[in-house]
Amino acid sequence: MLPHVAGATPGQPTIAEVTAKLDKLSKQNEVLAEQYNKATAEVHTNQKAADAAQRAALAAATDFDTARGRLRQTVTAEYEASSFSHAGALLTSENGQSYLDTLSALSLISSHRAEIVTQIKGAQTRAKAAQTHASALLEAAQAKAAALDKQKSKIEAETKTFKKLLDTLTAAQKREYAQRNTVPPAAAEAAIAKAPPAAPPAGATKASTAQAQAAVDYAIKQVGKGYTFAGTGPDLFDCSGLTMMAWAQGGVSLPHQASEQYNVGTHVDASELQPGDLVFLYSPISHVEIMVGPDLAVSAANEALGVRYVHPSEDMGDFAGATRLT
Repeated sequence: MLPHVAGATPGQPTIAEVTAKLDKLSKQNEVLAEQYNKATAEVHTNQKAADAAQRAALAAATDFDTARGRLRQTVTAEYEASSFSHAGALLTSENGQSYLDTLSALSLISSHRAEIVTQIKGAQTRAKAAQTHASALLEAAQAKAAALDKQKSKIEAETKTFKKLLDTLTAAQKREYAQRNTVPPAAAEAAIAKAPPAAPPAGATKASTAQAQAAVDYAIKQVGKGYTFAGTGPDLFDCSGLTMMAWAQGGVSLPHQASEQYNVGTHVDASELQPGDLVFLYSPISHVEIMVGPDLAVSAANEALGVRYVHPSEDMGDFAGATRLT
């Protein structure tokens, strides 16, 4: 598939058509990448739960062994003490009170033995239940991990298709594609420096909290770096990996998935955006950016664009919402 150039064979796709296909592939890949991030988190959660269940099973098995050992000791002590039987008590007692005391002791031992037997049964039941639970969780984690491998292969295939299509463009066309809705770093930095810190929310250059400013500063430093699905730096990021790592600098833990990040913090209107706010795109949500200045956000888009400055106002047609974390 080749871009249309002067003298090209009629019927070949135009640069606009190639660009449209690149955009479609980029969006598809981003959706897949976000699904991959979610599945990765689920596998991690299942594995942790399986490990905890396995520890519980081992603890229950230890309780079972301990209770069984106590029962063995009790029965052995009874057997070895000739006086610890009703007949033995009668024959060995020196008087009536001694006989009654021995019978009382026998009753206590019997109750103790019954208690230990109950403990053994309970420990055995808990051990079996915990082991069954651990096995089920581990099986679920393994199944998700297998599905994850398939998802990864699908993303890699989509990425390969994207790169092949990108390679059909000329160097000039690639630059044109990369510059669409991309703010040159020099222009972005000049805009940030020029706008007064006390400007209205949509034009603010400084975050309202130290945490948000730490996230903004980190995001700005990543501009120019590359993109890869499931990337969390230090050199390659995906969209939610970038925002997750940025806000980690402010002490806020975010999940590695755009749609999950949307549920963290307080939702704000597009007209109220401030540095540090997260901007979400598409329905269902599959992309997230972080505001860093007046109509400026840092975004990790795709393999061709990497981490760059963008104007959120140019994507309002795909705007899905925004959140403020602090």
